[in-house]
Amino acid sequence: MRIRGVALLATAALVAASCGNAASKSTQNTGAGSTVAPNNVNANLKVHHPITETGVTDTAIGVDVVASINNPLGNNYGALADGMTAYFAMVNAGGGIYGRQLKITKVRDDGLANNATQVQAALSQDNPFAVFIAALLFTGAATLAQANVPTFGWNINAEWTGPTNFFPNEAALCFTCAGPVVPWVAKQLGATKVGVLAYNVPQSADCLKGDQASFAKFSTGKIVYHDASISFGVTDLSAQVANMKKQGVQLVLTCMDLNGTFTLAKEMAAQGLKAVQILPNGYDQAFMAANGKYYEGSMVGPQFTAFEHSPQPPEMKSFEKWMNTTHKKVVELSMQGWIAANQFVTGLKLAGPDFNRQKLISAMNTLTDFTAGGLLAPIDWTKGHLDPAKNPEARGALDCGNFVKITSNKFVSAFAQGDKPWVCFKHADLQVTNPNPVPLPTPTNYSFVNVGSTGG
Repeated sequence: MRIRGVALLATAALVAASCGNAASKSTQNTGAGSTVAPNNVNANLKVHHPITETGVTDTAIGVDVVASINNPLGNNYGALADGMTAYFAMVNAGGGIYGRQLKITKVRDDGLANNATQVQAALSQDNPFAVFIAALLFTGAATLAQANVPTFGWNINAEWTGPTNFFPNEAALCFTCAGPVVPWVAKQLGATKVGVLAYNVPQSADCLKGDQASFAKFSTGKIVYHDASISFGVTDLSAQVANMKKQGVQLVLTCMDLNGTFTLAKEMAAQGLKAVQILPNGYDQAFMAANGKYYEGSMVGPQFTAFEHSPQPPEMKSFEKWMNTTHKKVVELSMQGWIAANQFVTGLKLAGPDFNRQKLISAMNTLTDFTAGGLLAPIDWTKGHLDPAKNPEARGALDCGNFVKITSNKFVSAFAQGDKPWVCFKHADLQVTNPNPVPLPTPTNYSFVNVGSTGG
């Protein structure tokens, strides 16, 4: 679903614009042998073979984390490592994998502008088997692609698209594609008049174009006001709110970071604009506990099955258990770390006891329905690296989303039907009248022996 990724990408873009640093363009890795199907899904995970590969010893498999821990947005992207720590602890408690323990060799802070430098340092100094990324500016992408290092993490950057050794939490994003999910949400809210605000950088403008395309294609409402001239760090949106109030806007979409939407929400309250927002970057329980009164009735669409849905998939229960065991905080980014670790371990399992980097990459690129144990809508890695704007076939048959609503300073489950929290649409349903409630994604039924985790 495009709602989350586009504006999160816009966040990265606006930070780049404000700091004067342009993200480097990644090169596409063809992933030699990536079409070779794994033949060892029944591999015994207790088997220990001698391995000669970067980051692998007789007793451990080491990985690095590069994250924007200190950044001007104040978000804790370092929490990616917390979720990984919890997942690795679960696997290690079950005996590890192929006679080895999983470990994070080093967590590197790219300080926003130094991702490329820290990625290079990780490869040169730490020698990890794989690298995990949660970065506002993914300028180290080209280095990781060229080195063919298995790379996992949080997809909020355009650089995740292309290289076949990259496996983020979501397939390649389409920033300008028309999608049915947001128009359907507008319909459920009874909103026929929509306003869209974006920053004055290309990625944020592309997000706005995607919203325009969506409402033009799926006939549920009309964008009556839009503004793509807003500067990052804006503190006064009074003119925009006044214009939206004049146009009778009932729903506001933004291609902005959480700070920008907060400025907007407070101005809407000051002017009495009775509209709700669909937040692209607001799944923050602590923030809403303090400021939710400004967002009452607004919606957020997490990239994974939201914490608030019930029943929960077994993988969610494992996540909460091991986060508690390792004394880590349950937040959005720690879940992204758990999902990234799940993908990594799944790749190791499929690669078999004689694993190496390329075997892991090749095995992952055969998967057509990766769900991280039921936390994600299925990812098809046989085509998930492709840019869907240039390769429409990569988008799949359905667009899906799951939502929470902000009520009394808390997130509550929205639009879920029992064990069916995901709502999906066919692209041909132009009136979005036939939603397909989808059950919790079923964990892929790989048959591993002596599995120490619930992954798959």
